[in-house]
Order: sequence, then C-alpha cells, then structure tokens
Amino acid sequence: MKPENYPDSPKDLWNIFYDFTQTPRPSKNEGKIREYLVNLATSHKLKHIVDTAGNVIIYVPGKNGRENDEPVIIQNHIDMVTDALHNVEINFDLDPIQTKVEGEWLKAVGTTLGADNGIGCAAGLATIFDQTLVHSPLELLFTVDEETGLNGALNLEEKYLSAKKMLNLDTEEWGSLYIGCAGGIDYELNREVDLVSATDGLIPLKIQIEGLIGGHSGVDIHEQRANAIKLLAEYLGELNSVCDFEIAEFRGGKAHNIIPRDAFVVLYLDSADIAHLKAVETKMVSRWKAYLPKVDHNVTIVIQEDPATTGKVLANANEENTKLLSYLGLFPHGVHSYDLEDRGLVSMSNNLARFLLVNGKMYTQSSLRFFDREEVRQLEEQVKSLGALFGMNVENHSEYPSWKPVRQNPVLELVKEAYSELYGINANVTAIHAGLECGILRDKIGPLDVVSFGPTIMGAHSPDERVHIPSVNKFWDLFSLVLKKI
Repeated sequence: MKPENYPDSPKDLWNIFYDFTQTPRPSKNEGKIREYLVNLATSHKLKHIVDTAGNVIIYVPGKNGRENDEPVIIQNHIDMVTDALHNVEINFDLDPIQTKVEGEWLKAVGTTLGADNGIGCAAGLATIFDQTLVHSPLELLFTVDEETGLNGALNLEEKYLSAKKMLNLDTEEWGSLYIGCAGGIDYELNREVDLVSATDGLIPLKIQIEGLIGGHSGVDIHEQRANAIKLLAEYLGELNSVCDFEIAEFRGGKAHNIIPRDAFVVLYLDSADIAHLKAVETKMVSRWKAYLPKVDHNVTIVIQEDPATTGKVLANANEENTKLLSYLGLFPHGVHSYDLEDRGLVSMSNNLARFLLVNGKMYTQSSLRFFDREEVRQLEEQVKSLGALFGMNVENHSEYPSWKPVRQNPVLELVKEAYSELYGINANVTAIHAGLECGILRDKIGPLDVVSFGPTIMGAHSPDERVHIPSVNKFWDLFSLVLKKI
C-alpha cells in the first residue's frame, strides 16, 4: 500500500509511478512491466507495438485541436537498477519496492527506488489520462535493458517511429536541459588462477568494507566517492606489509554503472597475527576519512570468522597476493579528463565496477565513459596493457555512441522559452556524463531534434536513491507546456 503522505499531485503521474514501484522491472527481466504497458494501451484502445527487442511503443492521438499535427516521440526506459543494502532481503524479479516519504523526498526502504527512469515513464503515460492537455500525436517509446548497456535502443526497430522531434525524460537535475551525453564501452578481464588447500592451522576470516554511499558511475563520478574494491585492496596491501595471509575469495561491485559500495575478502590468517587486523583497520579508516567526502565517512571494516569457506586459496600466496593487490591498485578508476570548454563537465572516466575472485576464476568489469571516441582510446590502452601485464584475457562489450551537443536545435529553443515563461529565469543548457539513449536513437532513426529534462533525482543506482517531490510538480508543468508548444 502507498506510504503515508504519498504525493498526489499531479495525480495521474504519481499513481502510475506507484504502479511502477509495485511491478518488478530489473534489467533483462522487464516482462511484468511490459505486460502492464500493453494492458494499459489495450484498455484505452490505443495502437501499440512490441518490437523484437521487447521495446514498447504506444501511440497517443493528438488532443484539443492538435490531432493532425506532426508527431513527437516521448522516450523513456522501463528497466531499473536493482541494488539493496546488504541487510535487506528482496527478490527484485518478484517483489515490489517499498516506498516512504521523508520531508520533500520519496525514497525506497533500503533499496533503489526506480525513479530513474520510472518518473519519466509515468509522465509519458499520464498523457493518456489527462484530457486537458494540448498536444500533437505522441509516440511513447519505452525501451528495455537501458541500464546494462542501452541494449533496447541499440536493437530498436525504428520503422515503427515516424516523428522527427523527441523529448527524453531521463535526466535527474531539475532546471537543466540536456543536449548531449557521454558514450560508453565496457571491458571485461578474466583469467584462471591456481588454487591449493589452505595451510593447516590458519583461521578463515571474512573482511568486508561497508558504509560507503556508492552511486551512479556517470553523474556521481566527479564527487570522488570511494570505491570499495579499491579501499579493500589498499587495506590488504597494508596488511600484507606486516603479516602473511592466504586469499580464498574476493568479491566487490554490483553492476557496470554503480560505483562499488561493498566488497569483501575471505582469507586465512595465523591466530598470532589477528592483532594486526585491528591495527591496520584503525590506520586505514583514519587515512580514508582524511580525504574522502563526508558522505563516505561511515566507512567501516567488519571482520568475522567464516567457517563456510571452501578451504581453497591462491597458490604461491606471497607472490600471487602481491600481483593481485598490485593489479587492483594500478587499475584506473575515477575522472580522467574534463571538457576544455566547460571545466565542470567530465569528459572521460572509468569505473572499476566489479572484481571477483571465486572458484579459481578472476574477473574484472570496467566501464569507460567519454564524449570523444578518439580521446578515450588512451584509457582503453591503459586497461588493455594492464590486462596483458597480469595475464588477463581482455574483451570489450556494449559500446554505445556519445550524443555530442547540438545547440542549433529548434526543440531546445522551444523548451527554453517554456521554462522562462513558467519560472522567469533561464534554464541551464548543458550535457551529462552519463549514457542517455538519445545518441543511439538519432543514429538509428535519422535526424532528430532532441532535448532531455527531468526532476531532481539523487543517489540514482544506489539504495539512497530519492526523488524530490516539488521538482516533480515543476517537471510536469514544464512537460505539459512543452507538449502544447511543440
């Protein structure tokens, strides 16, 4: 049921978004939310298409004198990032999202909320219900599998779309109009490692980094939030300088577009060296808090015995530990360059997104973002060279193009005019260091005049995700006026 004080204006938008929170929709498993869309279109006798990629297009006739005007695409993605605090039990394939209101914010209870991009989806669908709106025919495009590599957009059957103007509602900073976004490419590095039985008499321990905030690997990367994989490797490096241990397992990170919040290692240690664990913990936490942003000052190191371990560890512990920790220490993470014209805009970054050492297999996932495809080649070479140096098999996947800013854009002028008319100030026209589908769709459909805007969403891709309720009201007012004008 809806939480106390759940927002009710604009009514249709918030009611639809609540339906979205109650309908599971993880990336690559969007069947239930797709069924919701198809049933909604059918019940309102609206033409709709499900293409071979699983994308849904709903055709909404024009209203109130705009019935015969040129159509406009309203574009959103229906999947969501699924992440939860380690002590929250949820099956994102089956369970609804539990929501709560805190002041001016709507959030989830210990999980991601799905406001990215559920609020935009709800706004598009609300055009079906609101008969007071004035708009031309709309092609509501709902893409799938955006969060794992924009695959719905990449595999879109564009023949079902005819519009040459598009509004994307998948941005998270109210007051900004986006006319460009980063491209991306993922790298996966893997190899097998030799395992042996742990030395008799050593104690198996699980050491876990907790308390970090993580976040979106695009829009939050400039905030220098800590990467749990990096911190754990640093801790182990310090521990390695004072005592010996044998590593059985290492896990960190959830997905390519999430800054890792948690990571743990299972290792075997002599009981005589246990005192070193606390000493190193105190030293490292003090060091980290000296430079990390305040949002990460809850960082903790949790140490406990782990009797469930398999008893297998890396062979040649002294040598292999050094190699492993050197590899993680050298692996690039964070911002690598800023835009030359807009110093506040990140132009190239890398997220060390996942690292696994499990059952004799070592795996790394790295997510590179860029505005200029040529510039990022130097960062690609660093990743490939590092992989070669440590004997890793290196593969790239899921590349998608950037959307280079186009300021000579009639849709942009129209949205700017509507914003100024409503609020008496100018909107901020900029680009975003995250992957929107606009560049892909422009490549597939052909020339499109596009602008992206949305309400304020904080903490996307993390259990701290929240949407600012007053900004949703303003977003709806702007969206409604733009529909009238476009």
